[in-house]
Amino acid sequence: MKKLFTIVSAVLLGTSAFAQFGKWQAAEKKTIKDDQTGVKLTLLTDTLKNDKFIYQTDPMWTYDQKYLMFRSSSRSEKAPEAAEAAPQGPNGRRMNFAPTHTYFIEVATGKIIQATDGNGGQGYLANRSNKLFFSRTERGTEPGQPGKWSMYVMDLDKFFADAAKGKATKQDDYMTCLGTFPTSKEMGNPGSFCISSEDDYAYITVSREGTQEEMDRMNANAFVPRDDQPVKTRQHLSGIRKMNLKTGETSFVVNCEFSVGHIQCSRFRNDEIVFCCETGGDANQRMWYVKADGSDFKPLYKETALDWVTHETFGTEDYVYFNVLGWQPQLRKQANGIFRINLRTDDVDCLGNVEMEKDRSSALTGRGFWHCNSTRDNRLACGDTFGGSIWVIDVATGHKYQISSGNRMAPDHAQPFFSPDGTKLCYQTGKYSNAKRLNLVIVDLNKIPGLAKKK
Repeated sequence: MKKLFTIVSAVLLGTSAFAQFGKWQAAEKKTIKDDQTGVKLTLLTDTLKNDKFIYQTDPMWTYDQKYLMFRSSSRSEKAPEAAEAAPQGPNGRRMNFAPTHTYFIEVATGKIIQATDGNGGQGYLANRSNKLFFSRTERGTEPGQPGKWSMYVMDLDKFFADAAKGKATKQDDYMTCLGTFPTSKEMGNPGSFCISSEDDYAYITVSREGTQEEMDRMNANAFVPRDDQPVKTRQHLSGIRKMNLKTGETSFVVNCEFSVGHIQCSRFRNDEIVFCCETGGDANQRMWYVKADGSDFKPLYKETALDWVTHETFGTEDYVYFNVLGWQPQLRKQANGIFRINLRTDDVDCLGNVEMEKDRSSALTGRGFWHCNSTRDNRLACGDTFGGSIWVIDVATGHKYQISSGNRMAPDHAQPFFSPDGTKLCYQTGKYSNAKRLNLVIVDLNKIPGLAKKK
């Protein structure tokens, strides 16, 4: 569920990856109308590639809003020489596969460019400049030994400028190492990360060993699911650390007695972090909050037994948006739908749900919102449904606008999100490939009556 992805480093590099790095590919976009809503949709990618947006909790628009980031594992062929160099799995087989790369779409033209050459990792766009942060992990020298985890930053302005001249070289020429995570039991093993609003800190999730007392408390407090609530992620001791991106110094934020997931930070205040207890399904207490100095560590929106909370997103300066699911009969005995909680007052608003039999694209019954997002001014919220429709809600009036229908929630979910200025809506859909691959879609909200942003 989390946006985390790993790109095996130099062992999988090949001539095909380098050959495509920094070269613009022809636009694939085309405009169609949704067959049920009539809304004009622009497909940014064709159905021939294994493309995917990152995750709606993370920025996908560059700072200048000219480019959209996505990833793909099929636009760069695996190099023949990679087969012999590929690492072995536990069964002794070579893990020979095409690496996942980071790409950008130039929104104005639809042209696509490959921005990694195989030597990258999880990517996170900067908030204040056209830069892209990466974590890289080198394999340990001994079996079972953790590899060295380092933070890098890529200068996208220089990369795009060189690419425009046909002079892009290799990814490392645009990268600067900012710091290396220390190796110690106390600090733990680093995983995913997010970047602070001023681009000066990385907040990093870790797994750790901890004490037997911590393990006992974690196991005693772990969520016990019903038969229809499978736990996909087992609990482990975890925590959050931070790295100063100016000095490389890494320090402690908080330890947690559950599996931390979906770490994200405010784009408005530099020291606020939201994350979740990740189970892959329901949890006793899903959402959590902490300040960057470790203070004010607390549950966010205290749940009841019937609340199935999921897919929180740090939408605005004062609000976190999230879903309380209503797809099962017992979940509809209390309020459900897209919610938001005020970080200053703890006030909670329910923005509503949709009945799936009114979804115009589904034979399912029940209430359907699954993922959500919001504009940065609290003007609009959006959500996808179990029935495969995308909706936008006017927060002030509660009016719901159906944008598209029949979006097959495979091979991944639609996960809609807004552009930073609130005028565009993006999502991914398996509708046009019979759920085999995803198209990346953008919608101009200014062309939909009632949703245009007032100047």
